[in-house]
Amino acid sequence: MANSDILIGIKEVTGFSDKELEIVLQRFKAENFKKKTNLLSAGKTAKEVYFILSGCMRLFYEKDGEDISAFFFTEGMFAGAYDSFISQKPSRHSIEVIEECQVLTISFKDLQDLFIEFPKMNEFVRKVLEERFVELHQLFTSYILDSPEERYLNLLTHRPDLLNRIPQHQIATFLGITPVSLSRIRNRVMKK
Repeated sequence: MANSDILIGIKEVTGFSDKELEIVLQRFKAENFKKKTNLLSAGKTAKEVYFILSGCMRLFYEKDGEDISAFFFTEGMFAGAYDSFISQKPSRHSIEVIEECQVLTISFKDLQDLFIEFPKMNEFVRKVLEERFVELHQLFTSYILDSPEERYLNLLTHRPDLLNRIPQHQIATFLGITPVSLSRIRNRVMKK
């Protein structure tokens, strides 16, 4: 992927000027990951975060031999195990590539260097983390207050692309239900 293509992709999200992006881009590495690539395993420390240009990743937990989807990252999003990345402590979750991905990768050290070299990066990262915090808080609240059908309808409204990109059993665990329950909910919604 050419640097100009990368600039166009990241500029849409950041609002940085071309000159500012050139400075920032020097710290990122363009990479491609194949489907089913494991980027982080539970118990390991996240050393990188990824800006997704194309493709999809999944953050998930493992419990009693089963995995539970916690979040799906798609185009224009920063993907990573943020708690582990920021604290540089072992993660409790894993990250895998669901669709082939083109990403920009930045290491913990390079991001820290960018904060010093390019102070505007602090504000940008704060905004990214605030946005992710709000999304995760809404998910948390939804698990407490909403029925499984309401959670499905919310996903259908706010991230409908996921329903065609993600295996149904992973969507089900993300919604906190079984695949059979998801099938019943989908049938009810389709009949309405």
